[in-house]
Amino acid sequence: MKVLKKILLIDHEPVVTRLIKQALEKTGRYSIKEERDTKFALHSAKWYLPDLILLDGVSALSDRDMLARQIQADNTLRDTPVVCLSSLRSESQMMSGGILSGYSFFAAPIRLDEVLRGVEQLLFGKD
Repeated sequence: MKVLKKILLIDHEPVVTRLIKQALEKTGRYSIKEERDTKFALHSAKWYLPDLILLDGVSALSDRDMLARQIQADNTLRDTPVVCLSSLRSESQMMSGGILSGYSFFAAPIRLDEVLRGVEQLLFGKD
């Protein structure tokens, strides 16, 4: 039996979560849990114990940063990579991914091929 990598997708926008979830699940390598409310996201993460957390960067920066700090402070989650899905993008950033406020991110508009490639590299290495 194939063990799927677990991804917690935290985003308030159902259209975004549906697209990303479908693309990741289509690969047959991932199991996705969606959480739309950042207030419940830490509880969901502790219950689900994901291999990766994709976090909405559109919600208030303070909410995102607080949640990321809570994840890093939790003994069971601190080694779990957190990647932000962000609409924040400076004009000088020509790539769709990078580091923003200390977190890896995929910038909007989200390009599914880059999300798939980035998740693949994070969870399975650069084979």
